Amino acid sequence: MRAALYFVVIWMAACNSPGDHGNGVDPPGDGHDLVTELDGMQSQGTFLLGQRLDTVGHEAGYHTNFVTRATTADGQPVAVSFDGSAALRSGDHRGADRFFDGMLLFGSEGSQLRIVSSRGGYDVALYKVEIKLSGEWQSICDAEGDEAIPLAGKWQHSGYHEAAAGRFSFACTGAVAFKCSLWGYLAGGDSSSMAWRAHQACTRMARGDYCASGHPHTREGTQIMIYDLVGVASPPPRHFDGVKNWPPNVDRRFFEAAWGDGAHPASCLSRLRWQSLPTGPVCEHDELRDPRLDTGVRFCEDIDWQPGSDPTGAILFNESRYTDLSLHVWSRGPDQVSTVQGFYEMPDVIQPFPAIGPYDHVRTDGIVLRWLRPDLDPADFETLRRYGRAGDLVVAGMSQPPPGFDDLGFEGYARKQRIGDGIALNLYRNASTGDYLSTTGTPAADYELQWTIGYVLPPETSD
Repeated sequence: MRAALYFVVIWMAACNSPGDHGNGVDPPGDGHDLVTELDGMQSQGTFLLGQRLDTVGHEAGYHTNFVTRATTADGQPVAVSFDGSAALRSGDHRGADRFFDGMLLFGSEGSQLRIVSSRGGYDVALYKVEIKLSGEWQSICDAEGDEAIPLAGKWQHSGYHEAAAGRFSFACTGAVAFKCSLWGYLAGGDSSSMAWRAHQACTRMARGDYCASGHPHTREGTQIMIYDLVGVASPPPRHFDGVKNWPPNVDRRFFEAAWGDGAHPASCLSRLRWQSLPTGPVCEHDELRDPRLDTGVRFCEDIDWQPGSDPTGAILFNESRYTDLSLHVWSRGPDQVSTVQGFYEMPDVIQPFPAIGPYDHVRTDGIVLRWLRPDLDPADFETLRRYGRAGDLVVAGMSQPPPGFDDLGFEGYARKQRIGDGIALNLYRNASTGDYLSTTGTPAADYELQWTIGYVLPPETSD
């Protein structure tokens, strides 16, 4: 059974002081039962501390954080600080002690919040945190009932976790700093410890923050498989298997990146988690380059990922699915087809239908989903299939295939309704040749619109 990465705390004897309200009684248990065993279905996201917490606070360069000054529910001034693996302490009271119920905390920029102990134990505890807006207390997290976990120090907007004496922070349900903690990467309070370093690497990995800049390259709800060299997850294989066939198997996960700690970008990037994120340089510097555009990028699958053998200093590793793929328009004689089959990124070209013969690449088309995240309703999507008849291949919706065509296999998914930057994937027919073509672009004048299949992402979108 995988063990959580516990932060070991040496407790110091402390004297009671005014505001201690007598001796505290530790909650039953250490709270480590909140930590869940990794199972390969970890759902990551884009927010570091929470959708609201990532945007509030006025301390330049930092997300909102808190000082040690506090007031109990009955108005007594006390000191409160981070403690243990992920808990608060005030005098002899620590963790999920009801002493914290109704306590007022003060933010680094003067804000005031109220907390209630939710659950956990003396070493790992969750709290409900509220802020007063328009005269009413409201959850500082994204939804009423969400919980928050305390973290030592404070977080820069770049996503860097900074040790800061007398400061602590919160991360809400759904945010990656919360998730990483309950995945077993408990940062604790020692910024030099492997626990702290692994938690930092986890937050970079969970957000797809390849550049260590605070900018995520992922979408909410995407699932990843985690490996590490610290004992929380399984260790990585010596070598990760690369993609051997295109398009990649939709049911498999493939190696994505290796992650270090601190302010370092990913130490090795095999591919991006989402193909529909913008192409071009991943980072504003040369430390990490986009493997889709630069053939000089190190081939990560060839590195021996074992302790002592990895020169990159990586701590965590992850695999993910090819959750989306670009459609490309190919032509052969009178037949034009827009499909995820085949690969075209010069100098690398994989023919889409080698059994038929060579096709010429025409252009890049829209981007389709290949895998539906658990939070998506399949009823909102049209399944795209590849259809064929003599001399004509076309991708169309399964609910309305072109007449007289045979079903040749799965291509992806399109939304039934337009959302955000979605663009129409339309089905056309060439009045002269009879060729069917589905595309997001505008075909030649001979092609007449038949119907709209659904909506896909445009090339190189960030939404």
